[in-house]
Amino acid sequence: MDGSLPIAVGSAAGAKASRPRLRRALLASGAGAAVLAAGALGLWVLVGQSAPAAPAAGETARAVKDRLVVTITESGEIDAKRSTNVVCQVESTSTIVWVIEEGTVVKQGEKLIELDSADLQERLRTQDMTYKTAKAAFEKADKTYLITESQRESLLSAAGLTVKFALMDFRKYLGTDLSDRVVAQEGKAAFDALVKDPALGGAALQQKRKLQSDIDLAGEELSRAASKVEWTRALKEKGYVTGNELQADELAWKRNQVLLDEAKTAVDLFQVYEFPKAAEKAYTDWLEAKREYDRVDARTKSEVDTAKADRDNRQEALSLEETRLKKTQDQLAKCTITAPQPGMVVYDTTGGRFDRIITIEPGATVRHQQNLIKLPDMSEMVVKVKLHESVVKQAAGEAPAYVTIDALPRDRLTGKVTKIAVMPDRSQWWLNPGLKTYVTEVTLDESPPGLKPGMSAQVEILVDTRQDVLQVPISAVFVDQGFQVVYVKAPTGVETRRVEVGLSNDRMVEIVKGVSEADEVYLYKPAGAEELKVSEEEKKARQEAEWKKAAQDAARLGPPAAPEETPAADRGRSADDPGVKGPSNSGGRPSGRTSSKGERGPPSAPGARPADRGDRP
Repeated sequence: MDGSLPIAVGSAAGAKASRPRLRRALLASGAGAAVLAAGALGLWVLVGQSAPAAPAAGETARAVKDRLVVTITESGEIDAKRSTNVVCQVESTSTIVWVIEEGTVVKQGEKLIELDSADLQERLRTQDMTYKTAKAAFEKADKTYLITESQRESLLSAAGLTVKFALMDFRKYLGTDLSDRVVAQEGKAAFDALVKDPALGGAALQQKRKLQSDIDLAGEELSRAASKVEWTRALKEKGYVTGNELQADELAWKRNQVLLDEAKTAVDLFQVYEFPKAAEKAYTDWLEAKREYDRVDARTKSEVDTAKADRDNRQEALSLEETRLKKTQDQLAKCTITAPQPGMVVYDTTGGRFDRIITIEPGATVRHQQNLIKLPDMSEMVVKVKLHESVVKQAAGEAPAYVTIDALPRDRLTGKVTKIAVMPDRSQWWLNPGLKTYVTEVTLDESPPGLKPGMSAQVEILVDTRQDVLQVPISAVFVDQGFQVVYVKAPTGVETRRVEVGLSNDRMVEIVKGVSEADEVYLYKPAGAEELKVSEEEKKARQEAEWKKAAQDAARLGPPAAPEETPAADRGRSADDPGVKGPSNSGGRPSGRTSSKGERGPPSAPGARPADRGDRP
């Protein structure tokens, strides 16, 4: 072939699997087709055509067996492992009136932020008046309910006495036995026939007896008057009495006759009219008293229920207004934000839309539940980095790491990976939806003086260390017709050899197959190098495998962005060439991991071993 494709990889299988998605990620972010970077690994991929280089002395290297250290290098930011977030708890949008200076060490309860409370103070005054009105309405409704309930008791008591007295009157008139029988028959008995009932008692029996006695007395008086008349007549015939005396006795007899008739008539009137009327009236009065009791019970119960419902509604309204009042008071109190614990004040300026910076200063507008200040626990610090999805598994298992603080470059700190996010970071999805990174925490073993949250740091995570590994410089591996090759210096000239690569770092790559120890390899494609001889079957199989893989990546990530045209002058140039744009890592910062000598990395190998901790781009 006419040129070369020097590609730096972390592992053969990982590079092959991730190359399409990395290309799409960088193209979508505007990096261009000339340079593609796997920022999560701290490695680089240079795609382009390079013209054959002229041989020069010192541009070859020998394949050696030595220790190979594989690391993941990434930039990150210092943070406290445990921090207390101070959030805005005012539900409406608020304005900062005063804020404590960042970096101040505060005590628990010390004021941190004062929010504008003018609207809440006005709302509190209005709500207080509403609450007092609701309280007065409830107290009135409560008293009305108590009065209504007392009136019900009085009316029911009076109605109950009326029922009791009516039943007593009924029993008084007919007697207990007969009245109870009539009550049991629910008034269906014939009242006119009760006068002759043997069970009759009470006032009716007494009246009946009196009337009968009047008849008996009138009959006796009439009999005596009749006897006297006969005696007087006999005496007159003998001349012993005068006619006037006879007339007087006859008049007395007639008077007694009238009295007897009146007594009999009174008995008839009593039995036919007065008794049935009085008995039925007494029963009806008792029955009506019962009905009136039921009416009073229903009416007063309805009035009590209405009064109770009104009182309950007023009580609920009062409770609601009291809750609103307390909430308004609470919101007003929350305008003054104090420190929940001792610590150093750190403004929380993240979380804006599209990851924009949020300003914490007087006059700034804040929203409900917005993080305003962090109070970090400085006793244990971490470095937060974003690792590409292809390498995140390699950092699992508390992998050891070395950390260099940009502000403290002389201190090389140690630590280990303690946390990897379950879900990908979404803070910059709008910039490159196809790029999946996971926020990873590296806990420092110790924290030097002067270390503060927000400082930039470089993290080197130790992935693997292999002893006695056959390796060559990463710039000695090229791609020819889709296969990794090296150019070996032989007595007869240049020999093109197909190789299988394994692990690699930013300088060296493991050669699994194709090169022997002490073989001298070129760090460039020398003039006169022959193309790799590949059979048509291998080419076809290779092409089909690449198409299948590309289709799988396209289905997962969606259609790739259109690549930018690489200027011809930039093709084949080193990644550290000032004329070529360098790649950016997942955190948006230059990875800074291209070789200072312009080394070109090895292409991916189709036969990468699973033991090489793959899934690296």
